[in-house]
Amino acid sequence: MGGSVFGKFRVVDMTRGIAGPFASKLLADYGADVIKVEPPQGDPSRQMGPFAGDDPHPEKSLLFLYLNCNKRGVTLDVETGAGRKLFLDLVKTADVLMEDYTPGFLDSLELGYRRLEDLNPKLVMTSITPFGQTGPYKSYKGNDLVYYAMGGMMYTSGAYHREPLKHGHPQSLYLGGIVTAYVTSAALFARRTLGQGQHVDLSLSEVMAADHYQPVARYAFSGGVTRRAPKSDTGQEKGTGFLGIVPAKDGYVRASISPPQRLYSRSGPQPWPEYASLLGHPEIGDALAEATSTQEIDEILLPVIREMPKMEYYHRLMTNEWLAAAAQTPQDLANCPQLEERQYFTEVEHPVIGRVKFPGEVVRLPSSPWSLRFPAPLLGQHNRAVFCGELGRSKDDLVGLRQVGAI
Repeated sequence: MGGSVFGKFRVVDMTRGIAGPFASKLLADYGADVIKVEPPQGDPSRQMGPFAGDDPHPEKSLLFLYLNCNKRGVTLDVETGAGRKLFLDLVKTADVLMEDYTPGFLDSLELGYRRLEDLNPKLVMTSITPFGQTGPYKSYKGNDLVYYAMGGMMYTSGAYHREPLKHGHPQSLYLGGIVTAYVTSAALFARRTLGQGQHVDLSLSEVMAADHYQPVARYAFSGGVTRRAPKSDTGQEKGTGFLGIVPAKDGYVRASISPPQRLYSRSGPQPWPEYASLLGHPEIGDALAEATSTQEIDEILLPVIREMPKMEYYHRLMTNEWLAAAAQTPQDLANCPQLEERQYFTEVEHPVIGRVKFPGEVVRLPSSPWSLRFPAPLLGQHNRAVFCGELGRSKDDLVGLRQVGAI
C-alpha cells in the first residue's frame, strides 16, 4: 500500500538561502505540506543566480526555483505586531518549524521555543545556525567557506605545499540540508514515543566536522595530523600524477589502478600488463612493471591517457570490473545515459520562466514515491489561501496586513 512519507505533516519553513530550504524541499518532495514563509521583500536566494534568460528578476532565480518546488509560499514579517500574531496562529497548525535566525532573535520577539512549545506542545522546532545555540561562537555568522574551514575539511584538501583549498560547490550547505531533513524526521519519529516535540539544535560547522570525523579520530587516538598530498613522509616531492586526476583527450579522469578483487589481492603486485592491455597499449606493460618510482610510471603512462577520450577510458576499465572515473561536466551530467535511464531529471513548468529541467527524485521509495506537484511559489502567492482559507482572516484583514508591512 503506497502513500507519501510526510503527507500528514505540515512544515512552516522560515529558513533562507540554501541549507534550510533544501531540507524542507526534501520533506516537501515526499508529501509534506511545506509553507515557505518569506519576508515581504522575499528570500535572499531570489537574488542569487543563475537566472533564467540571464535576467536578475526575483521570480527567475533558478536556485530559488530548485530549492522551493513543492512548497506553498506566504509573506510575513514577524518583527511587526500583526505579523507575530499571524505567525503564532500558523505555528498552532504546524508539526515542524524550521528557522535559521541568530540564536536569541526569536526569543527577543517572544517567539522562542518555550513560548511556541506552550502554544503547540507537539511542535518540532529545528534551528539551523552556523555554530549552534550555545558556546562562544553562537552569535558568529557563517557561510560555506567558514564551515569548510572551521569543520576541518579545508585543511586536508589540496596540495601539502600549498594553501588549503575549498571545494567549488557549496557542499556544506547541501549536506547541512540533508542532515537537517534527517534529524527533523527523527524528531517526528521520536514524537510518536515521547508524545511531544522538541527543539533541534543543528550547527552547520558541526555537520562538516562530523562528515570529516576520520582525521579527528586519528588525532585523538594517535596524535597524528592528517595532511594534504602530495608530500611524502620524508618531505620530498614524488610523482603522483597517476594517483590523482589527470588529463585525458577531452577532459579528466581518475586514473588509479584498482584491479578486480576476484583476481588480485590489494597486497599483491600491481597487474601492469593487464592494465596496459585494457588501455590498448600492451607494449608499455613490462616497462610499467619494471618502473621503480611513481615518477617513472607518470612518464610512461600519462602520455597514453592524454590521448584517450575520457569516457572511453572509463568504459574500458569499468566494463572489465576495474575502477575508474571520468570527471563529468554539467553538460555530461545533463546527457548522462545512466541518469537518463533512471529518470533522474524532471521538468517543471513555472508561470514566469516557463519549462526548466532540474534534478528530480534522488532517493527511490517505491511504496512512497517522490512527486513534483507544483513549482516554487511566486512571492506571496498563497497568502490568501493560507491566511484566509486556513487561518480565518478576511480579505480586508489581508489588505490591512499589507498596509502595515506585516505581509
